[in-house]
Amino acid sequence: MSLAIPLSIRTSVRPLLSISVLVACMVTLLPLPTYAAEQQAFGRVTVPHGETHEKVSTAVGDVRVNGSVEDDVETGHGKVFVDGPVGGDVKSAVGNVVVRDTVGGDIRAGVGNVRVDSRVEGDVDVSHGNVFLGPNARVGGDVECGNGRIQGNTAAVQGDMRAGMASGVDSDDGASILGFFGWMLLTLLFAACTVLLTVLAPGTLSSVTRNLERSPGRSLLFGVVSVPVAVILCVVLGISVVGIPVLILLAPAYLAFVFFGALVTAYFVGRRLLFATGRHRGGNVLAAVVGAVAVSATSLVPFVGELLVYALALLGAGATIVALMNRRRSRPGYGPYGPYDPYGPYAETRRG
Repeated sequence: MSLAIPLSIRTSVRPLLSISVLVACMVTLLPLPTYAAEQQAFGRVTVPHGETHEKVSTAVGDVRVNGSVEDDVETGHGKVFVDGPVGGDVKSAVGNVVVRDTVGGDIRAGVGNVRVDSRVEGDVDVSHGNVFLGPNARVGGDVECGNGRIQGNTAAVQGDMRAGMASGVDSDDGASILGFFGWMLLTLLFAACTVLLTVLAPGTLSSVTRNLERSPGRSLLFGVVSVPVAVILCVVLGISVVGIPVLILLAPAYLAFVFFGALVTAYFVGRRLLFATGRHRGGNVLAAVVGAVAVSATSLVPFVGELLVYALALLGAGATIVALMNRRRSRPGYGPYGPYDPYGPYAETRRG
């Protein structure tokens, strides 16, 4: 199965790119709040030496604190460098965090490594990444890694140290067992949702899966492009007061859309695995279960597991976008599953 992106993608992706440019211009032209020097949507934020800011945050961009910050330091996507005292928390959803001065609150990172070489009054919590403790590190609370290692001066931690399956510290067997059963429970729920989709919407699932098989590269591209488009729309709606009610609906709707993409990819992977093993007559339910377990298992891959799951979800979401765009151009004269559909609920019956 080739991953090459067809030449027609240049024309098909133009609407999404046009929307991105339009919304970016809206963000640029909209008036920013009076505290834009400390809080902004995009771009790098720096607190100069000798200055004190109340709070620092940015949606996309790096943050460097050379002066001091009284409250929190936050970034959605970017690195954080703390070379001056911070009174509150230091947070980064995606990006590394380097702390060389006192932090009065917690350090929280979603995806990225955290390096501490100073006093941290609260906890250090990393969902997916490593924690490096320097010789001058002092952590008053706990240090926890969902999937990573705790290295360096571990004696500096006054609280507990907990890590996941890829831990670099000693963790009790009970925590590992609980983590494994938690993964099993989430996998069962994910498989149940995939099976439910094959029962409730077999035609829609089949149509989207066909587009995923025919244009995997195109589907991935559309899925990736949907992320900045959604982020920009959320920022615009958040800045404008009238758009806040729409934002409340848009954010969960996009998350549901990405989750639907994960279900599509799980079904697609399950069908491919059944065909590869010669069990293509196993049916859609078996394909849904096998695919859900396979996709969920990728989250156990050290360091990149969660990113792989997210990429697979975007792959299915992009295939959904392609299916919607091709819906008007579909050729008449065929049934709901097209001239030949190896993924339809009655595919095995037609083969017989």
